[in-house]
Amino acid sequence: MGKAKRRSLKNGINDRLPYMTRESALSSVVENIEHKNDVLDTITLFGFSAEEMLEAGASYEDVIALGGFVK
Repeated sequence: MGKAKRRSLKNGINDRLPYMTRESALSSVVENIEHKNDVLDTITLFGFSAEEMLEAGASYEDVIALGGFVK
């Protein structure tokens, strides 16, 4: 692999990931909790607990519906 291609791939990876902090991920999960299939990846990636989600403003019924995906 050439230097330019390697540099392009490395910059692409670093451009996407640093912008999602734990707090921003939690707020996006609470905002999009109706779309359960979309938020499951974020929940398992960050390992959110039910307590964290409830404190962030999620309803109790939605957190219970997620079942084993939250700690």
